[in-house]
Amino acid sequence: MKLIAIMSLDAYRDDVHGLLRDREIEVFSELDIEGYHQSSEAGAAPAWFGRGTPPTDSTLTWAFLEDAQASALLDAVAAFNERRSLDRPVRAFEMNVERAV
Repeated sequence: MKLIAIMSLDAYRDDVHGLLRDREIEVFSELDIEGYHQSSEAGAAPAWFGRGTPPTDSTLTWAFLEDAQASALLDAVAAFNERRSLDRPVRAFEMNVERAV
């Protein structure tokens, strides 16, 4: 079993839901989060801990999946990013679940 976590801008929420739906993933959880993007232009001091940069509405979506379904979802996220030229691509992470009750 795998835990898949997907982080994206809120603007891609419907796209992420579509990726889940297309892979028949019916059970997932989601949390609205504030994301920060720190860019350092030449000579500019970094904006540590988000100071000086406005937050971006983002989403964290996660699901517990069997291995094959998890792999298919990660492949779909990679393909989604490849089809678009996104400044802030959708990020997905896979973690092993050793034991679940």
